[in-house]
Order: sequence, then structure tokens, then C-alpha cells
Amino acid sequence: MKKFNVLLLLLISLLMFSCSEDDNNGRIQLTVNASKSAAKKSLYKKETNSNVVFTDFQISIRDVVFKNDDDINSNLDTDEIQFRGPYQIDLLNSTDVLSETIGDAFVPNGTYKELRFKFHKDKSLSNTHKLYDKSIYIEGTINGIPFVFWHDTSENLDLGRNTGVKVENGKVNFTVQFNINQFLNSLHTIDLTTAKDGNSDGIIEINPNDNDGNKEIAKLLKENIKKTAKILNN
Repeated sequence: MKKFNVLLLLLISLLMFSCSEDDNNGRIQLTVNASKSAAKKSLYKKETNSNVVFTDFQISIRDVVFKNDDDINSNLDTDEIQFRGPYQIDLLNSTDVLSETIGDAFVPNGTYKELRFKFHKDKSLSNTHKLYDKSIYIEGTINGIPFVFWHDTSENLDLGRNTGVKVENGKVNFTVQFNINQFLNSLHTIDLTTAKDGNSDGIIEINPNDNDGNKEIAKLLKENIKKTAKILNN
């Protein structure tokens, strides 16, 4: 009987501790989506990219970290990783933008103004997957000619919002959005019609290793894509 009472007391203590932990935690639901809101006005007098069409946009990420602005000691490099990944996220199907919810994680109550995730090239995928050994992938056409852009960058993307997102016990949505219509002019103005099919195989290849002569465009486009990402108001 004494052993039973000790076990019962232990179970009650664990339940109380669990409830206490839940009282100090909320949940963040992380969603990544794409948009096609109006792009900035072109610096050119004519629309040089008017015949450029994006039909597929995918990214591979991992290690998503949220920064609690209420904690003066909080640091993006040392905070606990809430979403480990890797995650392959499809954000464009033909001309339709897509949205994907990664999931939700428990975090300490507070106001979150920043998140960091790492672009990740995943070799565990089938080698026929479009994102195999790549972290960013785009397909489309330039003046009717098919093009494929990819990058294998493994760098971090840090995003912030001055007002922050307040998490307190309940679940809140945290949404990261990429604006496809700003891919060619967010940080650099890119005339994608100058991309070449250097090996004349009928596909314009834009990547860090391509033989078509478009490595510099690949670098600028990767930087532009990162620049278009933002945290939406909730």
C-alpha cells in the first residue's frame, strides 16, 4: 500500500508539472506560401521580362528557429530549433500559388519578432526529385523557351517584423511569404531574357554549375528570392 501511495504521488506530481509547463507555453503554427502581388515598377521603359513565365517554385529548408523578443538573452544561434526538417515545400503549380503548413510547435510565451531557417540541399531524396541536392528550384519559360533555375545554397534566411507575433498559451499562425512577382527586381534588377542556352539543348539552364553561361544570373536570382520573403501580419 505504501508503495502504491508513493507511485500515485509521483504521477500526480508529474501531471502538475506538465500542466504548469503548458501554462507557460503557446504554439506557433508555421506556414510558408507564395504570392503574386504587384511587383515594383521596372527601371526600364519597356517590360523586358513580360515574356517570362514562372510555372514551378520549390524550396528545401530545415532548422527553423524563433527568437523570443521578451528574452534579452535570446540569440538566434543558440535558441532551440522548433522545426528540424528537412522540408520540401512546393509553392507554385503552373500559374497557381500554393501554401503549405509545416506544422506547429510549443514555444515559451512571448513576442516573437524574428525567425531563421536554413536553405538545405537534401541528398536523402530520390535522385529523380526536382529538389535532390538543391535548395531552390524554379521552372518556366522565357519567350516560350523552357528554362530551369536551381541553386544549392545552404545559407540562413533571417526574417523579422517590428510588431512581432505574440504567443500566449493558445496557437498563433506564423506565415512566411515569397512574392514571385518580385523575383526579378527585389534587390537586383534582372533581365531574364538575356539568359542563354549556351549548349543549344533547347533548355535555358540557370544554376551555379551550368554550361549555358548564366552563373551570374543564378547568383543574383538566388539573392532576389531571399529578399522577397517576409513575415505576414496575423
